Amino acid sequence: GSSVVGAVFNPILLTLSLENVEYFKNGTGAPHIVNAQFQDLFATFGGAGSTLSLLIAMLIVCRSKRIKELGKLALVPGIFGINEPIIFGMPIVYNPFLALPFFLAPMASASLAYFAIKFEIVKPMLAQMPWPSPIGIGAFIGSGGDWNAAVLAVLCAILAFAIWFPFIKFYDNKLLKEEQDKAKELAA
Repeated sequence: GSSVVGAVFNPILLTLSLENVEYFKNGTGAPHIVNAQFQDLFATFGGAGSTLSLLIAMLIVCRSKRIKELGKLALVPGIFGINEPIIFGMPIVYNPFLALPFFLAPMASASLAYFAIKFEIVKPMLAQMPWPSPIGIGAFIGSGGDWNAAVLAVLCAILAFAIWFPFIKFYDNKLLKEEQDKAKELAA
Protein backbone atom coordinates (compact mmCIF):
# COMPACT_ATOMS: atom_id res chain seq x y z
CA GLY A 1 0.00 0.00 0.00
CA SER A 2 2.51 2.61 1.10
CA SER A 3 4.89 1.67 -1.71
CA VAL A 4 2.21 2.36 -4.31
CA VAL A 5 0.99 5.59 -2.69
CA GLY A 6 4.56 6.64 -1.90
CA ALA A 7 5.46 6.65 -5.58
CA VAL A 8 3.02 9.53 -6.02
CA PHE A 9 3.25 11.35 -2.69
CA ASN A 10 6.93 11.03 -1.74
CA PRO A 11 8.16 13.51 -4.38
CA ILE A 12 5.59 16.02 -3.15
CA LEU A 13 6.45 15.48 0.52
CA LEU A 14 10.17 15.68 -0.16
CA THR A 15 9.68 18.95 -2.05
CA LEU A 16 7.82 20.35 0.95
CA SER A 17 10.71 19.23 3.18
CA LEU A 18 13.22 21.01 0.95
CA GLU A 19 11.11 24.16 1.05
CA ASN A 20 11.19 23.96 4.86
CA VAL A 21 14.99 23.86 4.74
CA GLU A 22 14.99 26.98 2.56
CA TYR A 23 12.57 28.69 4.93
CA PHE A 24 14.73 28.00 7.98
CA LYS A 25 17.94 28.80 6.10
CA ASN A 26 16.90 31.99 4.30
CA GLY A 27 13.52 32.96 5.72
CA THR A 28 11.91 32.65 2.28
CA GLY A 29 8.50 31.14 1.82
CA ALA A 30 6.55 29.58 4.67
CA PRO A 31 7.14 26.36 6.59
CA HIS A 32 5.00 23.36 5.69
CA ILE A 33 3.45 21.35 8.49
CA VAL A 34 2.99 18.19 6.47
CA ASN A 35 6.15 16.95 4.81
CA ALA A 36 8.16 13.75 4.46
CA GLN A 37 9.19 13.58 8.12
CA PHE A 38 5.81 14.49 9.56
CA GLN A 39 4.21 11.16 8.67
CA ASP A 40 7.11 9.00 9.86
CA LEU A 41 7.70 10.87 13.11
CA PHE A 42 4.16 11.62 14.26
CA ALA A 43 1.73 9.27 12.50
CA THR A 44 3.33 5.95 11.58
CA PHE A 45 5.87 5.40 14.35
CA GLY A 46 6.52 1.70 14.66
CA GLY A 47 5.23 1.28 11.10
CA ALA A 48 1.85 1.69 9.45
CA GLY A 49 -0.99 1.87 11.95
CA SER A 50 1.19 3.37 14.71
CA THR A 51 1.90 -0.19 15.76
CA LEU A 52 4.61 0.71 18.27
CA SER A 53 1.76 1.72 20.57
CA LEU A 54 0.09 -1.62 19.86
CA LEU A 55 3.33 -3.43 20.74
CA ILE A 56 3.55 -1.62 24.06
CA ALA A 57 -0.06 -2.54 24.82
CA MET A 58 0.65 -6.16 23.88
CA LEU A 59 3.53 -6.32 26.34
CA ILE A 60 1.90 -4.42 29.21
CA VAL A 61 -1.75 -5.48 29.30
CA CYS A 62 -2.18 -8.68 27.31
CA ARG A 63 -2.23 -12.09 29.02
CA SER A 64 -2.50 -14.36 25.98
CA LYS A 65 0.74 -16.31 25.55
CA ARG A 66 0.53 -15.92 21.78
CA ILE A 67 0.27 -12.14 21.95
CA LYS A 68 2.94 -11.78 24.65
CA GLU A 69 5.46 -13.87 22.71
CA LEU A 70 4.76 -12.06 19.46
CA GLY A 71 5.17 -8.74 21.30
CA LYS A 72 8.59 -9.78 22.61
CA LEU A 73 9.73 -10.89 19.15
CA ALA A 74 8.44 -7.78 17.40
CA LEU A 75 9.51 -5.11 19.91
CA VAL A 76 13.01 -4.33 18.63
CA PRO A 77 11.99 -4.22 14.95
CA GLY A 78 8.93 -2.15 15.98
CA ILE A 79 11.08 0.47 17.70
CA PHE A 80 12.73 1.02 14.33
CA GLY A 81 9.51 1.14 12.31
CA ILE A 82 9.48 -2.45 11.04
CA ASN A 83 6.06 -3.85 11.76
CA GLU A 84 5.68 -6.82 9.42
CA PRO A 85 5.94 -9.24 12.36
CA ILE A 86 2.84 -7.58 13.83
CA ILE A 87 0.99 -7.04 10.56
CA PHE A 88 1.26 -10.69 9.58
CA GLY A 89 1.96 -12.37 12.93
CA MET A 90 -0.98 -10.99 14.88
CA PRO A 91 -2.38 -10.83 12.13
CA ILE A 92 -3.78 -7.35 11.53
CA VAL A 93 -4.39 -8.19 7.87
CA TYR A 94 -8.01 -9.39 7.57
CA ASN A 95 -8.54 -9.11 11.33
CA PRO A 96 -11.86 -7.40 12.09
CA PHE A 97 -10.83 -6.85 15.74
CA LEU A 98 -7.82 -4.75 14.81
CA ALA A 99 -8.67 -3.06 11.50
CA LEU A 100 -10.37 0.02 12.98
CA PRO A 101 -7.55 1.10 15.34
CA PHE A 102 -5.03 0.40 12.57
CA PHE A 103 -6.60 3.31 10.67
CA LEU A 104 -7.71 5.50 13.59
CA ALA A 105 -4.47 5.62 15.60
CA PRO A 106 -2.32 7.25 12.90
CA MET A 107 -5.10 9.66 11.93
CA ALA A 108 -5.55 10.80 15.53
CA SER A 109 -1.80 11.09 16.10
CA ALA A 110 -1.29 13.05 12.87
CA SER A 111 -4.16 15.38 13.81
CA LEU A 112 -2.66 16.05 17.24
CA ALA A 113 0.75 16.76 15.69
CA TYR A 114 -0.72 18.91 12.93
CA PHE A 115 -2.46 21.24 15.37
CA ALA A 116 0.54 21.37 17.72
CA ILE A 117 2.67 22.55 14.80
CA LYS A 118 -0.05 24.83 13.39
CA PHE A 119 -0.41 26.62 16.74
CA GLU A 120 3.40 26.88 16.96
CA ILE A 121 3.76 24.73 20.07
CA VAL A 122 6.21 22.63 18.05
CA LYS A 123 8.47 23.66 15.19
CA PRO A 124 7.80 22.17 11.74
CA MET A 125 10.11 19.35 10.74
CA LEU A 126 13.29 20.61 9.13
CA ALA A 127 15.79 17.78 8.79
CA GLN A 128 15.13 14.71 6.67
CA MET A 129 15.18 11.85 9.17
CA PRO A 130 15.40 8.19 8.25
CA TRP A 131 12.02 6.50 8.67
CA PRO A 132 13.32 4.01 11.26
CA SER A 133 14.27 6.80 13.71
CA PRO A 134 13.10 5.84 17.22
CA ILE A 135 10.15 7.77 18.56
CA GLY A 136 11.05 11.11 20.11
CA ILE A 137 14.67 11.06 18.94
CA GLY A 138 13.74 11.53 15.28
CA ALA A 139 11.31 14.32 16.12
CA PHE A 140 13.88 16.11 18.28
CA ILE A 141 16.55 15.99 15.58
CA GLY A 142 14.11 16.54 12.71
CA SER A 143 12.81 19.74 14.30
CA GLY A 144 16.29 21.15 14.75
CA GLY A 145 16.51 20.36 18.46
CA ASP A 146 13.00 21.22 19.69
CA TRP A 147 12.28 19.24 22.86
CA ASN A 148 8.58 19.96 22.38
CA ALA A 149 8.72 17.86 19.20
CA ALA A 150 10.11 14.90 21.16
CA VAL A 151 7.38 15.31 23.77
CA LEU A 152 4.76 15.60 21.03
CA ALA A 153 5.94 12.34 19.45
CA VAL A 154 5.56 10.59 22.82
CA LEU A 155 2.10 12.16 23.28
CA CYS A 156 1.13 10.86 19.84
CA ALA A 157 2.24 7.39 20.93
CA ILE A 158 0.18 7.67 24.13
CA LEU A 159 -2.87 8.75 22.12
CA ALA A 160 -2.37 5.80 19.75
CA PHE A 161 -2.00 3.49 22.77
CA ALA A 162 -5.35 4.73 24.11
CA ILE A 163 -6.96 3.96 20.75
CA TRP A 164 -5.35 0.51 20.43
CA PHE A 165 -5.99 -0.50 24.06
CA PRO A 166 -9.69 -1.54 24.01
CA PHE A 167 -9.31 -3.38 20.72
CA ILE A 168 -6.21 -5.37 21.66
CA LYS A 169 -7.69 -6.12 25.09
CA PHE A 170 -10.83 -7.51 23.46
CA TYR A 171 -8.74 -9.60 21.06
CA ASP A 172 -6.47 -10.72 23.91
CA ASN A 173 -9.47 -11.95 25.90
CA LYS A 174 -10.65 -13.94 22.89
CA LEU A 175 -7.24 -15.58 22.38
CA LEU A 176 -6.76 -16.18 26.11
CA LYS A 177 -10.08 -18.03 26.25
CA GLU A 178 -9.05 -20.13 23.24
CA GLU A 179 -5.71 -20.95 24.93
CA GLN A 180 -7.45 -21.90 28.18
CA ASP A 181 -9.99 -24.08 26.36
CA LYS A 182 -7.15 -25.80 24.46
CA ALA A 183 -5.26 -26.42 27.73
CA LYS A 184 -8.38 -27.95 29.32
CA GLU A 185 -8.91 -30.11 26.25
CA LEU A 186 -5.31 -31.36 26.36
CA ALA A 187 -5.51 -32.00 30.12
CA ALA A 188 -8.64 -34.12 29.76
